[in-house]
Amino acid sequence: MSDEGETVAELEAVDVLAGAPDAALRGLASLLTPFTAAPGTTLMREGEAAHHFILLTDGEARVVVGERDDNELAIVAEGSIVGEIALLRERPRASTVTALTPVRGLMGGRAAFTQLLAIEGVADKVVTRARRRLAAGLVPVPMTLDDGTALRLRPVLPADQWRLLEADALISAKTRYRRFFSVTGITPATARYLTEVDYIDHFVWVAIDDEQTGVGGASYIRSRSDPSVADISFSIMDELQGRGLGALLMGALAIAARRNGISRFAADVLSENAAMVAILNRAGMEWDMADRGIRHGTMAVPEPAPYGIAADTERSLGALVDEIGFRAWHSLGTTRGSMR
Repeated sequence: MSDEGETVAELEAVDVLAGAPDAALRGLASLLTPFTAAPGTTLMREGEAAHHFILLTDGEARVVVGERDDNELAIVAEGSIVGEIALLRERPRASTVTALTPVRGLMGGRAAFTQLLAIEGVADKVVTRARRRLAAGLVPVPMTLDDGTALRLRPVLPADQWRLLEADALISAKTRYRRFFSVTGITPATARYLTEVDYIDHFVWVAIDDEQTGVGGASYIRSRSDPSVADISFSIMDELQGRGLGALLMGALAIAARRNGISRFAADVLSENAAMVAILNRAGMEWDMADRGIRHGTMAVPEPAPYGIAADTERSLGALVDEIGFRAWHSLGTTRGSMR
């Protein structure tokens, strides 16, 4: 096999390039340089200017923020892309990447990165994975319930899948039915759908306690037919219900929606779910007639302040949304979201 053929074969195993046409891979291969590195080799360093990215084809590397090893963001393995975030955001590198094992990969500069993003479907994959990696490094925002309970709010992470499955076993059938209109437990596929989001068209806030346990969440999913509208839903652990968390989540969800170009919310709620109906009524929800006990309504995205979101908290939550949804990458000619 020729050197180019070997490079193309390696590219076919890279996650974001799965299913890419052979011609596109050959064009990209011509712009990439193979490399190897021993364990302990620094592949990228925090603070340095970003001039290249890596497609890891064998081995593992550690991604760390700062000087301490316990500030680990991720372990990346073969099939991963590394260094793309700084190129997308046109900023210095925000983390250090070090080889954990002997690694082999393909290195490319800005021309190769532009070629990579030009392959159909690849830009959305790269950007979504970059957002998820950014989300893992964000500091949650402190919030306080009406009774003084201290919680923190952060975007959902793919790693929350197992936490969601564990939490599902602890909630009552009534709470589960109010959220999913079914008493059936959450499946792994559902957990993956609820946590592997793109933070633009599908956004989820998670409220966590001091032990990092998720105690509630709120999500929106943008409509395919009308990008200005999103369906919203809430889920709160039994012991936190009736203590003001639902209102705070509504305010936080409004902040994310406004920053991502959503102007109206839609919701389906059980008529018996008086607490959620009351929160939505306060937001100006206009209800259709109930059908088999389920009420459907629409409303303008509300202001966050009436839901207990102080001005400094609004700024902090907005900063998280902006950080994870980073806008600089639009100059590379990519599309804005996977559902658009």
